[in-house]
Amino acid sequence: MKPLNGRNVLITGAGSGIGRLMAHHFADERANVAVVDINAKALEAVETEVRERMVHTASYQCDITDQKGVSRVAAQFRKDFGPIDVLVNNAGTVIGKSFCDLTIEEMRRTMEINYWGHVYFTKEFLPDMLSRKSGALVHVASSSGLLGMPQLSDYAASKFAEVGFTESLRRELKKSGYQDISVTVVCPYYINTGMFKGSKPLLFNPFLEPGHVAKKIVAAVKQGKPLVLLPPVNMYSTMLLKLLPAGIFDTILKLSGGMDSMDSFVGRKS
Repeated sequence: MKPLNGRNVLITGAGSGIGRLMAHHFADERANVAVVDINAKALEAVETEVRERMVHTASYQCDITDQKGVSRVAAQFRKDFGPIDVLVNNAGTVIGKSFCDLTIEEMRRTMEINYWGHVYFTKEFLPDMLSRKSGALVHVASSSGLLGMPQLSDYAASKFAEVGFTESLRRELKKSGYQDISVTVVCPYYINTGMFKGSKPLLFNPFLEPGHVAKKIVAAVKQGKPLVLLPPVNMYSTMLLKLLPAGIFDTILKLSGGMDSMDSFVGRKS
C-alpha cells in the first residue's frame, strides 16, 4: 500500500500523543481519517485539526474495552467512510506499579485496553479487508513487548501478547495467500508524550520524540513493513543481548539504569 491518497484510515487512542500526530500525518498524505478515543473533548480538538487539512474526517468516542461499543463504531465508520483501508490500533495505558501493589482489576484493565481492545477492532475490520484482499493493520505495541522490566508486569504482559498476536496473524494471512494485507507491529522505546512521565531513560537512550515515531509508523504503512523497532539499533541490540545468560543480561540492564527506570514514574494523569 504505497499511496495513501484517498485511503480510509481509523486510529484508536487518537486524542493525544502519537495517535493525534499520526492523524495529522495521514491527513497530510491526503488520507481520510477517523479518530477514536475515550476523551470526547480531546477528540473534538483532533477532528478540527484534521479537518483543517481539507480531508474527510470524523471522530468517535469509544471505550475500546466495550466490544459492543467497538461494533457500533465500526458500523458508523462504514456509513461515514465506506470500506476501511488502514486500521491503527494505538490506544494504550500504563499503571507503573509493582506486581504486589497491582490489583487484579488493574491488571485486567491494562490487558483489556492494550490487548483486547485491539483484538476487538481487528475482529471488526479484518473481514472487510479479507473480502477486498487489501488493507493494512498496525498494532502499536512497545519495547516492553520484547523485554520485561520492573514495575511493568501488567504492561509487559499486554504488549508481549500484542506482539505475539500480530506476528501470528501476519503469518496466518501470508499462509492463506493474502499478500496485499500488511500487518505491522510497532515496538518503540519510551516516547516523550507524558505517558511515562517521571520514568528515567536508560543510559544512552533518551526518550523518543512523538513526531518522529508518528512519521515512522505512517512510513511503515506505506512500505508494508512487518516490524518497526524504535530506535532500531538499540532494540535489535537488546534482542541480541537476550541470548546471553539471564544473570549477565540482568547485570547489563542494571548498569544501564533499566532496573530502576520506573522507580520515579508518575505517568499522565487522566
